[in-house]
Amino acid sequence: MRKLFFLPALLLAAPAAAQQEAATAPHVAEAIAACQAITETDDVRYDNLPPMEWDNAKRRGARSQRVFKGLYQKEGNNTLIVVANEQLEAKTCVVQAFLPDTASYVPLLQEVSQSIGMPEQQDGYSYFWTIAGHTVRVDPAGDAKRPFARFEISAIPQESAE
Repeated sequence: MRKLFFLPALLLAAPAAAQQEAATAPHVAEAIAACQAITETDDVRYDNLPPMEWDNAKRRGARSQRVFKGLYQKEGNNTLIVVANEQLEAKTCVVQAFLPDTASYVPLLQEVSQSIGMPEQQDGYSYFWTIAGHTVRVDPAGDAKRPFARFEISAIPQESAE
């Protein structure tokens, strides 16, 4: 599995991610739906995540909790949503779905496809969907010790969606 160095938030995600267990397909589908709900062609409305029960990710220490801005988690869901500066500039939302091992990447995508439909395109290990006015791209990320699937969601401009 190739490594992707895509944003500083990944470095921030490590402490919160270390507490994460492997994501399931329903977790991923729920996080993708949340990203679709907040991602528009001209803005990412991350302030709409808390009403959907996605709160800033926290790392629990011995005496305190550290809040990670731009990283969101939901109780009972083992994915993370990333809306850091890079996503705000690109008008995208990212879902990090942690995997037990690198061999679990394709099986997870097969299970997710049962919820969101079959991908429309493949380029190497990247897969692409068009869902309700949004594009979804997934790539393998992380490393052999802590692999994850990186789903990037962006809105399709209205004239392109028609």
